[in-house]
Amino acid sequence: MTNMQNNAKPGQDTRPHEMKRQPAKTPAPTPTPMGDASKLDGRFNRSVVTRKKIVETLSILICEGHISPTAEQVAQRAKVGLRTVFRHFDNLDALYREISTDVDAQIQPVLQARLDAATWQERVLQSIDFRSEIYDRTAALHVAAQAHRYGSAYLSQNLMDTARLQRELLQRLLPAAVAQNTPWLDALDLALSFESWIRLRREQGLPASQACAVMRLTAQALLATVAAAD
Repeated sequence: MTNMQNNAKPGQDTRPHEMKRQPAKTPAPTPTPMGDASKLDGRFNRSVVTRKKIVETLSILICEGHISPTAEQVAQRAKVGLRTVFRHFDNLDALYREISTDVDAQIQPVLQARLDAATWQERVLQSIDFRSEIYDRTAALHVAAQAHRYGSAYLSQNLMDTARLQRELLQRLLPAAVAQNTPWLDALDLALSFESWIRLRREQGLPASQACAVMRLTAQALLATVAAAD
């Protein structure tokens, strides 16, 4: 060690080799095969498309009158494998959630339609036309939701939310003093409800125009009691 130091030239590093600082080496990145990423993307996209097809088919079958479509019916109509349907049917709540999202998108323009009648009484009657359009468009899905609500927390909550929305939309049309008359509001809410429409259309077999006329006649009778009280 002494001889190495004595024989060293000026500026020469005399430390043992293993003590010398070596420049840090950055590990080379592991190459990712491009084919694997594209395969994953392709499988994911196919899964999304297949699920959408299953949801659309389920909705179509319900609207055709099949309140509880079987996996076999969905597979046959959607032209996918039965095992694929079973895999997606593991979570019915998720499927009905997707159907509800599609329905909400369809009825939003109707909900946002402007009521332009001169008086609040006339706007209540005018709203029946908009309600009947929504009811007829979604009645089958509503009946299916009622049939499955006790096995699905989502459907049960969704039905309660729908009833609350119907009531809130009606309340917005009423003067504050009238809206505070709870029994009267309950009566009008029931008369113009989804359930009343389904009774008129399905159980009584009335055409949409006649069912709408019955609702208007009932609403007019209730509105007359408010006018008489004034």
